[in-house]
Amino acid sequence: MRFRMQIVALSVCAIAILAAARPSDAIDFYEIQIYDTDTEPVGHVNLELHSNTTTTATGESAKSEMDVHQIHETLEATYGVMHWIEIGQYFATAKLSNGNYEYAGSRTKIHFAIPQTFEWPVQFGGNIELSYMRRAAEENPLALELRPIMGGTYKKFRLVANLAFEDPFSGPHAHRGMQFAPSGELIYDLHHWVSPAIEYYGDMGQIQPLAKVQDQQHFIMPALNFHFLPQLELNLGVGIGVTRASNGIFLKSIVGWEF
Repeated sequence: MRFRMQIVALSVCAIAILAAARPSDAIDFYEIQIYDTDTEPVGHVNLELHSNTTTTATGESAKSEMDVHQIHETLEATYGVMHWIEIGQYFATAKLSNGNYEYAGSRTKIHFAIPQTFEWPVQFGGNIELSYMRRAAEENPLALELRPIMGGTYKKFRLVANLAFEDPFSGPHAHRGMQFAPSGELIYDLHHWVSPAIEYYGDMGQIQPLAKVQDQQHFIMPALNFHFLPQLELNLGVGIGVTRASNGIFLKSIVGWEF
């Protein structure tokens, strides 16, 4: 019952936001990932390679937002500092529209969980991320992201929501207010070596005023999480756009190893 109420509450919030009626920005193709509330164990290092590319975009609006055939490769290193906090560094590269494969910029993150003194039905955490990208690769090169995280488990299902707010400090969207990019996933623990999931990624642009729904980006992504080895992280997915601004398909993979 509690899990059903959590789903209803999250759904109501999402519908209320979508119902509000400017074009939005593109989703972050350098890092297409859902953050959960758990963190890296103390003293452990996790290396991840994020690979993302857009394969198709249909319509003028989608092509202007999705950068068809660009390839994004991001290396992420994460270190467990305390039992509830980790720090990370990203090094982003990309094959840009000019055909050159280049260093695109870097990011620094602090990812944390909120310690619990008793068993809550919902877990909470957050992620703070500073981006300092090259202007050739990112329209808004300097930005701060604040991402509240919440998650709940019911039997073999886990529901996670990421509510990311970004404030660009430079570029055309600087000093225009926060931008909202929600994401989330529903995971099913099918077997000890595989967990299928339905992931969602969106970018609604500035909070005030919100873009019309068809000018926002919303993707539904069937995905698979493989658990062949305890140290290995393998996530594969296909994102399918559901609005005019996201009418296309992208592929993503995350390969990680814990040391």
